[in-house]
Amino acid sequence: MTAMFRAAILGLPALSIGLAALVLLGPGAPRGVTFVRVWGAPVAGSEALSLRLEGVRRLHGADDPAALSGIEVSATSAGSPLDPWTGSTGSDGVGEALLRAPGGLEEPVVVRVARDDDAGALLEARVPLLEARVPLLPPPRAAGTPAAGTPAAGTPAAEAAPLPGVTRGALRLRVTAARGVLAAPFPELVRVVVETESGAAVAGARVEASAVGADLDGQGSGPALVEADARGAASLTVTPRSHAVELTVRATPPAGARPGSPATPGATGTWEGRLPVIPGAIWLDPARLAGDPPALRLISPAPRTRAYVSLGDARGRLLGAVVPLAPDGAGFSSGELALPGEPALRATGWVVVASDPREQGAGAVAWPLSPAAAAATPRRVALLADGWPAAEARERARASRARRRGLLVLGAAAAAEMLLLAIEARSARRRLAAHLAAASGGAGEGGGPAPLSSEDRGRVLAAARAEPLLSALALAALVGLSFAAVAALATFR
Repeated sequence: MTAMFRAAILGLPALSIGLAALVLLGPGAPRGVTFVRVWGAPVAGSEALSLRLEGVRRLHGADDPAALSGIEVSATSAGSPLDPWTGSTGSDGVGEALLRAPGGLEEPVVVRVARDDDAGALLEARVPLLEARVPLLPPPRAAGTPAAGTPAAGTPAAEAAPLPGVTRGALRLRVTAARGVLAAPFPELVRVVVETESGAAVAGARVEASAVGADLDGQGSGPALVEADARGAASLTVTPRSHAVELTVRATPPAGARPGSPATPGATGTWEGRLPVIPGAIWLDPARLAGDPPALRLISPAPRTRAYVSLGDARGRLLGAVVPLAPDGAGFSSGELALPGEPALRATGWVVVASDPREQGAGAVAWPLSPAAAAATPRRVALLADGWPAAEARERARASRARRRGLLVLGAAAAAEMLLLAIEARSARRRLAAHLAAASGGAGEGGGPAPLSSEDRGRVLAAARAEPLLSALALAALVGLSFAAVAALATFR
């Protein structure tokens, strides 16, 4: 029994501290937290809840994309459940969820995101990632409602806004980009309207254009000569060769103009300005929009592996997609996405094409879906809900439970160690007392040692008891201090 006590006294501290260290440095240590963010632009009354999911793994403040499988997205609109969506996120951590709402979205809209547990049957079958109420944007203004001269958000404008520039002369020139912006090095139409100072169209006006940093009508930097139609409108094909394109347009009345015509013979007008070329923009090929079947053909001038797309119209964001891009042999990266066959979407819809899932980069561009439509002004996706606070709280609670169990092991081991030391000290005192009693109780005759008096014997036994007890208490205090020090260090993260 004495050997067992001594083995327990020597081995218990190492065993308990090792076990506690495994718990504190393993389950009790901070781990990477996986969560999702939800992006979108839902509109009240829309029949679709299109959400962009962003899977994120955060460790020590650094975020990395998280490819998540077995995701289930469910939602309720005004208390009524919508059909759930199941899927996964790609290697970039992005996935697109579409939940149909035949009755139209109504406040409150609550979104829940969960995923299958990768740890097996030891934990819950479904791990909640997010549950939050998402805001709805107001529906667009009804037709005929005043809007301070601006088109309703989320709908293509009836006519693109004139580009800023410097005008001179008796003729007025309005220059517009047919689709709102340009992307290098892809061709785009630029429209020029020639009017008199009174606003009358100059039919048949001669328009001469030159450019710096772009080709005009496939003839280099210019000059290019075109003739305006009966409405005083002319079109130029501009192919940017740089991100800074300066255009100069000069208009004169048609040859043989008479004094009674809207434009005075000899009158001229000049416009000078910069074209809105978006650096790094992914171009939408207008020819494929009119194809059979119609499709979104995306071409990136820079090497990219994917493009992030949002499709919508006045009803809001109706569909999202991640389009893979691959080298196309022409020095670009391109990819295609089938266009939904809904006529209203193709006639008045828009598509936001971006190289980043948040559509916040400088190269994010909104293109109209109809070749005849003007520039689009969509509602970009915004952050609707962030699962990081809840995920952080769950991780802290898990790590705290593990650390408490580790500290419990240390506390129980410390108590057991002190108890064992007390038992061993008491046993040692008994053995020492018995040994001293035997040694001091000799007969004193026949050559043996003389016995001690009762007073001397009491003093010897008292001294023998005092020193082992003091040593045992000191050792127990040191052991307790070591356990307390380990427990204190374990509180640091």
